[in-house]
Amino acid sequence: MDGTARFTREQVILLSFISIIGNIAYIYTWMDEDTGRASWLASFAGILLIIPFSVWIFHVGESYPEGTIFDILETGLGKFVNIFISLIYIFINIAVAVAHLNMFTEMLKVFFLQYTPPWVIMACMILMGVLFLSGKIQSFARLVEILAVLGTINYFMSFMLIFPSNFHLEYIIPVFDTSLYGFIKGVVFMAGGASECLLLLMVIIRFIPDPARHFTWIVKGIVSSAIIFAAAVLIITAMMSPELAKRIAFGGVNAARLIHIGEFIQGLELFVFATYQFIAICKITMYMYCAWTASKKIFNNKKPLLHLFITSIMIFLPSVWLNSYNKAYYLAVFLAEYIILPFLILILLLASISIMIKNNRRGSVPE
Repeated sequence: MDGTARFTREQVILLSFISIIGNIAYIYTWMDEDTGRASWLASFAGILLIIPFSVWIFHVGESYPEGTIFDILETGLGKFVNIFISLIYIFINIAVAVAHLNMFTEMLKVFFLQYTPPWVIMACMILMGVLFLSGKIQSFARLVEILAVLGTINYFMSFMLIFPSNFHLEYIIPVFDTSLYGFIKGVVFMAGGASECLLLLMVIIRFIPDPARHFTWIVKGIVSSAIIFAAAVLIITAMMSPELAKRIAFGGVNAARLIHIGEFIQGLELFVFATYQFIAICKITMYMYCAWTASKKIFNNKKPLLHLFITSIMIFLPSVWLNSYNKAYYLAVFLAEYIILPFLILILLLASISIMIKNNRRGSVPE
């Protein structure tokens, strides 16, 4: 169904942008204790830290045109190794989706839908993801283009209306009010959270023409994400103070509630919430797509819609069972701090070994 799809430069840039700004929109406060006023700078550096790994994926993908990382693993290391790695990959994507869905659902209930059962919100979000993935991946990429641009403009326009009256310079100066160790710890944590982008790249690499030559596409996407997310953290900190920002959830929405324009407009949280809504729709669909793609590979692409349905249920049921912002927050922190990036580095190492094995079998050198 997606074999002939090809992503454009803009789609790759915006897909990487949305895939980075997912759970870190909620859990960046975890590093505030270590980074203090430099949290925005640690966010910027941490996101940039995943550039070498994304470029690695692009160069590995060059060896197997129109194939995913899992196709590369299977050709060199065999089916059983690939299945084992794929199962872990599926589990991680489901866990990340469950965490994001719970945090977004709780935000929606707190501010807008207090009397709506959480499972209804979760079911609607997952149903939208299923509907998007039932069509062509190219159509979903176009949707991401639109929502990413609209969400970014909407977010910053809301805060630009009150600049500089609500922007307190004393909240962000001095910038380095922390130790070097604390700053590095924050950077590494943010890199782990931003590496959710690499989960997506491992399966969409097959849709990028001549990836080794177009690696600058992903670099531009990551740099853009770093600038925009760091600016968002800086705005929240400058409006609320670093001490308050690290103690409350939903920093962007709560900061928007402080906005007053004249006597009649008090609070723009509805507009900022729309940005979180766009991110949630795209991110949950992306996690579902990643898990679905890996599961299809395990079963040789037989009955793909059945696997999509099963994947959606595997996200929905744990989400309803967890049903807690705090638990989802700590799950996302655990995944970012200890799981995602180390696992992805392992996959890249195995994929590189697989390429060497394949080339040795052919009696040729790598291209």
